[in-house]
Parts: sequence; C-alpha cells; structure tokens
Amino acid sequence: MRCLLAAMLILFGSGSLRGEYVSIEGWGEGYANQSIQITLSYNPFVNLPVFRNTIACNDSGVFRHTFELEAGRVVQFEMGAYQAYLYMEPGFHYRVILPPFRERSYQDLISPFSQPDYVALGVVSRSSLQTGEVTMGTEDVNFHIARFDSLFYKANESVILQRRLGQTSDLDSIETGLESMFADRGNGFFSSYRKYRYGVLRLNEGRTGLEEISRKYLGPVITDSHPGFIELFRAMFRDFLFYFSNTPEGNRLRGYINRTHDLDSVRVTLRSHPAIWCDTLADMVLLQELSTVFYRGDYHKEAILILLDSMVQRAVSPQLAVYSGQVKEKLSSLMVGHPPPSFTLADLEGNFRTSEDFKGKYTYLFFCTPDHYGCMMEYPYLQSYHEKHAAYLNVVSIMVADGGEKLRDFAERNGYGWEILYYGEKRTVLDDFQIRAFPTAYLLDPNGTLLLSPSLLPSDGFEQQLFRILRSRGEI
Repeated sequence: MRCLLAAMLILFGSGSLRGEYVSIEGWGEGYANQSIQITLSYNPFVNLPVFRNTIACNDSGVFRHTFELEAGRVVQFEMGAYQAYLYMEPGFHYRVILPPFRERSYQDLISPFSQPDYVALGVVSRSSLQTGEVTMGTEDVNFHIARFDSLFYKANESVILQRRLGQTSDLDSIETGLESMFADRGNGFFSSYRKYRYGVLRLNEGRTGLEEISRKYLGPVITDSHPGFIELFRAMFRDFLFYFSNTPEGNRLRGYINRTHDLDSVRVTLRSHPAIWCDTLADMVLLQELSTVFYRGDYHKEAILILLDSMVQRAVSPQLAVYSGQVKEKLSSLMVGHPPPSFTLADLEGNFRTSEDFKGKYTYLFFCTPDHYGCMMEYPYLQSYHEKHAAYLNVVSIMVADGGEKLRDFAERNGYGWEILYYGEKRTVLDDFQIRAFPTAYLLDPNGTLLLSPSLLPSDGFEQQLFRILRSRGEI
C-alpha cells in the first residue's frame, strides 16, 4: 500500500517557491557590512536548496529581506561561523536578534570536515503583514521550541547515560511531563516536532522496537519536509542495508541490487521489515542508503545508478521521482564518463568563470590551498604544465584561501600563470567534488566529462598518465 506524502512546500521539479510573502529583520553585534545567506532545503537526501539568497547587512549591522513561502517552514541562515535556523510562517514579519558575529577561522575554511555552530535565532516579535498585529517573541513558536529542546537535550543525555549503565529510563513519565508543559503551546508543526523528538528518546533508550517507533512516532504520515521527521528517519534507518542484508529476511538484497537490479524485489524485501509500513517509506530508506553506500564500495556503482533510474521511471509519487533523479545526478557527477558538478567562481581579476568555459581542451582541475605543504610541492609542476601543454590542456586550480587578495599576492609573488579560481567560501563546491583532503585533482576531457576521477597528482606521475591517454586516443 502506498502512503500519503504530506503536501510539499515546493512545486514538483520547479525548485521555486509560490505562496505568500514572509519578511525578516535582524541585527547583531559585529554584523556591519557582513553577508548572510538564507536557504530553504529541498531534497532530504542530497544537498539541494529550493531557495537560496545572499543579503548584506548595512553599516549598522541590520538586514531586512522579503521572500515567498508557501507554508510554515524551517529556514536556515548562514553567517560567519554560525548556521542559524528559524521556523517561519507566510504572512508574517519576524524581528530577530543575531548572535555576536564570529568569523569562520581559516582552519575551518580549509578543513572539509569542519561544521558550523548551530544556533536558534532569538525572536523579538512576530507581526502580521496584513493586520500589523504583534506577537511578542515569548509567545512565538520558536521560543517554545527552544525551551522544549533545552529540556529534551538534558533528557536525551540522561537516557543515553542510563543505557550505558544498563539502567532503565522512565520515558512515559518524561514524555508526560514535557507534554504537560507544552501541549497547549505553538501549532501543528510544534506538535509534530515533539512527537518526533520522543521517537528519538525511544530509539536512544534501546528498549522500544523499531516497528513501534516507526508506526507510533515516525508515522502514520510521511512528512519529509519536516526537519524533525527527517532527523528521526535518518537515525532509525542509518546503515539499514548493512544490517538488514545480513538477516534471513534481507539476505537477497545485495543480489537484487548488484546483479539483477530488480526494483520490485528490492521493494518487496524492504517491506518485509515491520518498521517499513508503506512503499514511500521503503523508497526513502533506499534513497538514503544508496546515497551512503555508493562511496563505500559495498555495492556496484553502476548497479546503484541503474536502480535509481528505475526509481525515477517507476516512482511511488511524483516527488520521489524528483528526489530519485536528483540523487542519481548527484552520485553520477563524479563518475568517469559523466559531466562533473558545475561551478561558477571568480578568477584573480574578479571575473566569474564557469565549468563550461574550459571545454575544448583537456582540463586538469586541481583543488588546493596556497599554504598547504603538500599543495606547494605540486605548484612547480602546474606551472610547467601551463607553459608546456597549454595548446591542449587547461590547468585550473580551485583554491581555498583566507581572502581573494591573498591569492593574488600568492600568484604574483611566485609568477604562477595558470587559471586560479577563488573558492570564496562556496562550501558546496567542496561538497560536490567530495574533497576530503588537499590536494585533490580531476581530469576532464575536451567535451567536459570526467576522464580521471580522481586523477594522479603531478608528483605521482600525472604527466605520464596524460601522455598515455593522448597516445591511446591517437592524439600524439
């Protein structure tokens, strides 16, 4: 049986919002002339926004912004070292206070594993855009969510500690006590939020079966636009393929995926687990797990892409067809023979260059930093390639640096002439190319598709590898 997908907050496949306006005004210490990026997440399985915009604070550290929102939604704000979040509803104006500004350190910039500090924005007031009626921040749902979370985190830490000590937690009393404080606060979003949080407590306690948590706390409706649902879902089904495929009920999964690419058999097998109570949930589990195991080598990459293509063609719902197609595109973007992720970055003169600009020649794409020792050892090679092979090879480096001016000084001081592009804190570029260490390189063919993913580094023999490719193609 197929289960009902909750009404989505986006138009299928459009990537754009349609709805009422919502506005926000905020200020904080140290934000004069700083930028803030506002993002609405889209696909719960890959990092794709439905809306993203960068706004500037004025000389007084104040920002104002208005955008469209179809329904109540958690909105993310990236500012310096922080990633803040706020639940917003269309038709309202929010006045918020930002935490004191803190710049991301250079070490955070060059670390692919660094994470921002997550904070909740403090709401001063919320007012109706139609009537002007004002609700103070202490009555806004965000205030109640923050209060609830402070108590939840304490309870969760206690539950985890007691589990480690072999003791039992009285979760019924914890849940009853929290509900007595918050049941009459907030709205339907907050009510669902609390339910998903209680599911996390049950999961961490380890005494409630996955089926009961799934049906009572995750279900009975799929609400994949709700961050609380997604958090509980991910925790429940993390590494599910690994564990379930080693049970008598699921031991054929690996063969269905790797050898026969049989989507129907995969779905039937997943549905045999009592915690997966509908086709939509089965496909969501599959999308989450395929996105994870793709890079581990447990399953054949081509087999996963074939299965994802079947999920697009025979989707349970239009929205899952969109999700499946985007996951497939994301996973295939670093495979040989496929186009790499697109990018638009500034060069040293401030001109924006895109991945399309380098078609027509082979392109050696090199991710690096100006002061990493391992990278510095490779730079004389890159300059040599630029001087000797420019007729048929673009040498392009995407550099993570502490400001564009530092990159210009670096290039001029050393006399480097290859194409240097500034990362500019566009974190998605590193995520898209799965950069986990510096330096990392890729080779693109003249049509702009990946030829080596990843490629050898210069000091490991890239030039010889390139010559072998050119000879095999009869080009030298």
